[in-house]
This record gives sequence, structure tokens and C-alpha cells, in this order.
Amino acid sequence: MNKTTRILGIIVLILGFLAISNGLRGQNVVLKGKTFVQQSTTTVDSTATGYYYQDAEGIKHPIFLSPKQKAYCWLKSKKTGKMYKRYLPKITEQLNNQKK
Repeated sequence: MNKTTRILGIIVLILGFLAISNGLRGQNVVLKGKTFVQQSTTTVDSTATGYYYQDAEGIKHPIFLSPKQKAYCWLKSKKTGKMYKRYLPKITEQLNNQKK
């Protein structure tokens, strides 16, 4: 068995495992009337805290808690103009200390 045949076999084996693992996900489908509706399996349970984060420019942003209880706020990138989450570890620590 030469080297290229062995490499080709490994690649086929990896692709086979990927195909099988992709098909193993169960569908979460509910019948509503005469329509089957697919339910989302991922849930985003971010909650608003009622607190605000004020940046250096004086703009206030609402603070949210992620499902793992990490504080973040949404900011707009100056370069691209896209929205992104900015995690706030010190605020997370203060919020967790306040709950205790």
C-alpha cells in the first residue's frame, strides 16, 4: 500500500465520519394544524440587567447577561460598522457579588 492510497483512505474515512455525525442530529418538529414547524434547538437566553455601561465618549449602552452569566453590551465597530458583543468582566464580577 503506497503513501497516496493511505492518505486518500484517511481523507475518505474522515469525510465519512463527518457525514454520519451531521446526520445524527435529531429534528425538533412540531405539528401545528396541517403544517410541520421546525423548532430551534439553540436558545439565546440573554437577559437585560437594567444597568447601563457608559463608554469614554459618554454613550450609554444597556448591559445584558449571557446564559453563562457573563455581562456584555452591544457596540458598533468604527472600522466596519458591524455590531459586536463587548464582554465586561469587571461588571460581571460586581453583578455576581451583588447577587450573593
